[in-house]
Amino acid sequence: MKKLVAMGGLLCAALLGGCHDNSQEVNKLRADLVAEQKRFDEASNTWADERAAMRKDIADLKAQLGTLDAESAKPVAERLTELEGRVDEAGKPDPELAAKVDALGKKVEGLKDEAVEAARVEAAKAAGGEMDEAKIAELMAKKLAEEQAANAPTKNLQQALDRLELSQGEKDQVREFIIDAKKQILETLEVPTEDGRVLAEELIDTFIKVQNGDAQMTDVQVLFGELATKKIPGDVQGRTYLDAINAVKARNREDIGRMLSETDQKKLSAAHEDWTDFEVGEGDPWGELYMERIQKYQKDNPKDE
Repeated sequence: MKKLVAMGGLLCAALLGGCHDNSQEVNKLRADLVAEQKRFDEASNTWADERAAMRKDIADLKAQLGTLDAESAKPVAERLTELEGRVDEAGKPDPELAAKVDALGKKVEGLKDEAVEAARVEAAKAAGGEMDEAKIAELMAKKLAEEQAANAPTKNLQQALDRLELSQGEKDQVREFIIDAKKQILETLEVPTEDGRVLAEELIDTFIKVQNGDAQMTDVQVLFGELATKKIPGDVQGRTYLDAINAVKARNREDIGRMLSETDQKKLSAAHEDWTDFEVGEGDPWGELYMERIQKYQKDNPKDE
């Protein structure tokens, strides 16, 4: 059955083509900080250019004043007064922008400090009190590794579901949605092509051959190319096999998405992007076909005693 689970995951993948972990929040804030800093720098550069231009105009106007009579000098003097009054303000970047850049920088540093301090406190508690820095660093590294492992990508559906804020009943419903989507994909590939081929069987057979060294992954890729070009006989929408499969995947994502919060949707996608590709274990609709095809392969290719 372990081979079956691995095979199911491999097939679906091919069809697709502790302490608080705030790294994503920190990275987002850093990106915001870079964007705001860029805006601030651009505004500052514009301000500097405008200020330099005004100072040049002021110098030119002062030079003109000495060559003009009183009546002609009056508008020049007014213009000069206006420019001198604006030179320290015009073109200056919005002070709110500078404040925003500063606040974002402090928030990024605050989040990092918060994570480090939280880990330090938990490490000390775990050791029953005060500890030397080396021991704290060791425990912090261990806890971080555990957290990373707990949030690492996985195709195991149960592991992924355990990360979500769902009741057991809701987890069971998600599992049923995925099993149903797998069933629909299988049924699509079991529709014979116009020349009578069953692509579901060919895909399983080719994967079995790859596992046993009798075929290459390029042979699988050729089949996937056919999925994208061959149309399903009798399909009223005139879709290719791949079009129909992608439609199943999209509906599955919508069905499950309605059950999950935005946070849980991100967690599930972080575990594995294609939700129909999770390994569900018992009940996988591809299981029976896999067992049938591997028995046929073993019969056709008996091992030398």
